[in-house]
Amino acid sequence: MGQSKVTPLPSNLDLAGKTAVVTGASAGMGLETARQLLARNCDTLILAVRNTTKGEACAQELLNNPTIKAKAKCPVVKVLPLDVDRYESVQSFAKCLQKEVPVVNILVLNAGIARLNMERAPTGHERCLQVNYLSNALLLFDLLPNLYSSAEKSGFATRVTWVGSRRHDGGGTFESAPPAPGTSILNRLDSDERSSVTTRYADSKLLCAMFMYALAPRLDSSKIVLNMVCPGMVSTGMSDFLPWYGRVLAGALKVVKGARPVEVGGLLIVNAAVVAGVEGHGRHFSDKEIMEVSEYIRSEAGQAVQKTLWEETLQEMREITSLPAEIS
Repeated sequence: MGQSKVTPLPSNLDLAGKTAVVTGASAGMGLETARQLLARNCDTLILAVRNTTKGEACAQELLNNPTIKAKAKCPVVKVLPLDVDRYESVQSFAKCLQKEVPVVNILVLNAGIARLNMERAPTGHERCLQVNYLSNALLLFDLLPNLYSSAEKSGFATRVTWVGSRRHDGGGTFESAPPAPGTSILNRLDSDERSSVTTRYADSKLLCAMFMYALAPRLDSSKIVLNMVCPGMVSTGMSDFLPWYGRVLAGALKVVKGARPVEVGGLLIVNAAVVAGVEGHGRHFSDKEIMEVSEYIRSEAGQAVQKTLWEETLQEMREITSLPAEIS
């Protein structure tokens, strides 16, 4: 069964005077999101990328895009290094961003991975857990003061959109194999025994959703609007890590499911980032619609996992950074 049709963004959407940051911006939906923001007159765009050489080539590609090149005002496109495998890179990026960019109006947390085999990040954590969840949590905590001050300087709430996945909805291995009371949630995802290509990505996205649901009520939504969005199945290079036969199967699935062009994926991210209203604060969007909190997350077992996850995440972050007052 194909995916539903997506309606266009408002024709009068104008981001003149805005500064946006997109992580994982050197390919796929990150690069496309960057292009669409610039096409709607975003003044300054920060491409946060692992490979700065590739990032500079992407910046030039964006500036040479006919739609963007035809604009009366040439936008500023900057490339800053961000390796979400490493905590120290996340913190260096946050410090550099605050130094070079006085106001951030839009932050898109797009960087993410899926992996076939069990891999460890330099932090020692399983890589999907590190890249998809922990590094994004650290980046948010380190940037919160800047995001609040940006709202005060601009007079508008800073928008933060995190790219999630509907695959978190089923509860993953946490529902199929509930953790015993007192079990570490982070250690569970770090475990070689629990790590599986069929669940690793979905479990990491479940943690992202739980963290977003826990963090959002602690934020002042008049200053920071935080949401999450799943753009559905999109034709990107996300499955390139698979062996050839896996890529063939993934390609067939994309045909059967009607995978969307990358332009549609970018459109849905931009919609969540700049079109959706404050009613979307602390909510997960599926396409353009707000999802109900999943049955598993609402359950007693899910709430217990979310509470443990929040406490463990804060404990890990305290060893790395100073948490903002409203969080600690």
